[in-house]
Amino acid sequence: MSRWQQLKSLVFGRPISNKNAHRERLPKRFGLAVFASDALSSVAYATEEVLLILVLGGIAAYQNLIPI
Repeated sequence: MSRWQQLKSLVFGRPISNKNAHRERLPKRFGLAVFASDALSSVAYATEEVLLILVLGGIAAYQNLIPI
């Protein structure tokens, strides 16, 4: 086993066998509700982070306005 496979096995654990995999799956109606909310919340935070960077950039550039 390569070092990458050992590290992967240590972090994520052993893979689920095909015999037991069907019990781990979510139906589409539940999976969509669970995983779609993650993408929506990520989009909601993006606007806030963009504005934060713009404010910080504006404050940093303010010192250049005085000589102008």
